[in-house]
Amino acid sequence: MGKLSFWSFLSEQIRDLPLPKESANGKTITVAGANIGLGLEASIHFGNKKSNLLIATCRDAAKCEQTLEVLRERCAETQPTSIDSWPLELSSFDSVRSFADRFDVEGPEHLDVLVANAGTFTLVYTQTQDDWEIMLQVNYLSLALLSILLLPHLLRSTTCDDPSRLVLVSSLGHYQCDPMLKDSHNWDDVLGTINTERFGVSAQSRYNLSKLFQVTFTRELAARLPSPTPLVVTAVNPGLCHSSIMRDAKNSLFGVFFAVVKWLFARTTEMGSRNIVYAALATNEQAMHGKYMSGCEVVEECDYLLSAEGKAFSQKLWRDTIHVLSKVDDRVSQIISMYLPAK
Repeated sequence: MGKLSFWSFLSEQIRDLPLPKESANGKTITVAGANIGLGLEASIHFGNKKSNLLIATCRDAAKCEQTLEVLRERCAETQPTSIDSWPLELSSFDSVRSFADRFDVEGPEHLDVLVANAGTFTLVYTQTQDDWEIMLQVNYLSLALLSILLLPHLLRSTTCDDPSRLVLVSSLGHYQCDPMLKDSHNWDDVLGTINTERFGVSAQSRYNLSKLFQVTFTRELAARLPSPTPLVVTAVNPGLCHSSIMRDAKNSLFGVFFAVVKWLFARTTEMGSRNIVYAALATNEQAMHGKYMSGCEVVEECDYLLSAEGKAFSQKLWRDTIHVLSKVDDRVSQIISMYLPAK
């Protein structure tokens, strides 16, 4: 069963992770949240592996310009054919829709790799302009919307022998969600229940839930693709890394505690990004499909998701997610009907 122990966590944290030998030559790659942290380090690796076109997304135009400068400098010796950076604000459904619109018009016909990275953490319950709790929207709903809207590009001109890749950046925190979901069989509306401030869990628990939802999305999307698949979908745990995701909480008691934990146990962001690059390029892709990966290996997700109750929850969450996102953009239901068999 899928359990997380301190010793398994520590042994993985101190282990050097491999970079895949495979090149990104000729591939078109999009990385969400590429201005800092894991997204930036993964983008640098993709650039140095000679991707044909690298599109790095950032929250606004100014960050896009800064990121382009960094990528051109860090990938100078093995310059990809083209590097671009487009704005994408994941706390806004309109921004996700606009990005997808632009990709349809200006982007390549075929997308080889989409890295659904980017995440946020906030101690205070906060709602976006779309009336969703911000971690639920940024870390899950908007990335799910982006993945579905770009699904036609990921599936276009691909083959089972050379499938495209969708990599969702999850977290080992999903192992801690079991107690919060013990009554989930009584929830008529999973997303609506968790979205309310009355749900009454800690900020860390909300973050962990958003990461568990990425694992369920991976599993449910993979189950609806044909076999053998022309698109490999994988959820990846980069491990505990030195990053700025806790920047909004750094002056709190929790932020101080987390800073100490990072000082003791965190790996470099570059090392963590190797998990992402491995899932995007390594050739044992069929073994990774629909799976959760950590340390560049397929591992079991948490006990709850492996249980019969967890599998029923996963399917319910998929239905709720498609229902919500179909209201955000009509294309969602059209894409689901066209590309994913009914299940």
